[in-house]
Amino acid sequence: MPFHSFRYWFACSIISFVAVGATEPGMAAMLDLNLPGANASGVLQVPEPSRAFLLFAGIMAMAFTYRRAWLSWRRSAQP
Repeated sequence: MPFHSFRYWFACSIISFVAVGATEPGMAAMLDLNLPGANASGVLQVPEPSRAFLLFAGIMAMAFTYRRAWLSWRRSAQP
């Protein structure tokens, strides 16, 4: 059973690194997410390395939550 856990976390880490790699400044510049008439002057910009780390942490947090929910469900389904 520990090998399944290792494989799950390894796959989640690889997916997180791929997602972080897709957030390159050149790739993000192609997305035009400006809302017309919205005043964004009060919003502070987050540096790119911090954004990448937050994305990685968010994906890993979702993976952790999903795994806990799955294990809880599996334990309750077993007689």
